[in-house]
Amino acid sequence: MSFYLAVNTFLLIRYLSYDIINKVVNLNSVKNALYVVNKLIRNGYQAYFVGGCVRDYLLKLPSNDIDITTSATPYEVMRLFKAKLTGEKYGTVTILDERVNIEVTTFRTEEGYHDFRRPDKVVFTTDVKEDVTRRDFTINALLMDEKMTVYDYVGGRDDLNKGLINAVGDPKERFKEDSLRLLRAVYFQAKLGFKIGEETFINMKENASLITHLPNERVLDELFKILSHEHQLMALKTLKETNLNNYLPGLKKGIDYIVSNITFPLFIDAFFALSFTLNKTVPRAWKFSNFHFNKYQKTVELALKNTIIDELVIYQYGLEISLLANKVLFILKKQDNEKRK
Repeated sequence: MSFYLAVNTFLLIRYLSYDIINKVVNLNSVKNALYVVNKLIRNGYQAYFVGGCVRDYLLKLPSNDIDITTSATPYEVMRLFKAKLTGEKYGTVTILDERVNIEVTTFRTEEGYHDFRRPDKVVFTTDVKEDVTRRDFTINALLMDEKMTVYDYVGGRDDLNKGLINAVGDPKERFKEDSLRLLRAVYFQAKLGFKIGEETFINMKENASLITHLPNERVLDELFKILSHEHQLMALKTLKETNLNNYLPGLKKGIDYIVSNITFPLFIDAFFALSFTLNKTVPRAWKFSNFHFNKYQKTVELALKNTIIDELVIYQYGLEISLLANKVLFILKKQDNEKRK
């Protein structure tokens, strides 16, 4: 199986972004989870749908994860439902429903982010407004109650209608709290096709270097998601314009070339092969398996030769690498597309 197929099979299972099953789930998941919200309310707690499920519900987009925020503590939730503790520090339990995974998290505030990723201290609160204002982007900070009434304390509904991605509150503070948000903004753009708000965009550019604090695997995971969505080219342009591409080893020249020359989205393996060919090597910084690292390195080696891919070359490198190298050279306008041949 090619690396592209393997990665996209993984993404399909994990995110189900365009899968027919997920579209069915989207129609029913919020309604299926209503019993959780209603039961919490009947037992004297506040409870709301929150985050991506509300955003996607309003946009009529597929969504396979349901998040509920509540005044109940994790152990109070676990007394009411069959659930497991999945984030004790953050007040999160997961209810394993046969129809959809439901995450229930206690209202909380956060303090201190010395690693630019996780809070040093989490404090549970009974004020849902305090919980909302700690979140990343306004379109992800909408609340919805059991009657499907939407509550907006940060301007998310307006941004949703305008197609804007804006940080909640001060963008500089949001990005310093969690540097992954820099890439998450680009991911939401790739998924939704929204424009990034001016102040948020400026602060992304000023704080781009913060992504160097992230684990390589987390960055790679976010890149897979960015590359797998419809508005890939818009997102790659943002990576370039915010200088985030300067901190993605071996990818800068590829992103620059694609933004300037390509008008169609690339498959994931074509993106990496092109970028690493322009970089002339595969950086060891990326945590690919040995198999995938060698595959990309061999593709770069063959593409840099810019030779006619005949029977001998196919015998030496294998069909998959030969096809990928030819694809790279075609994108670089150095060879015709010989796939059919």
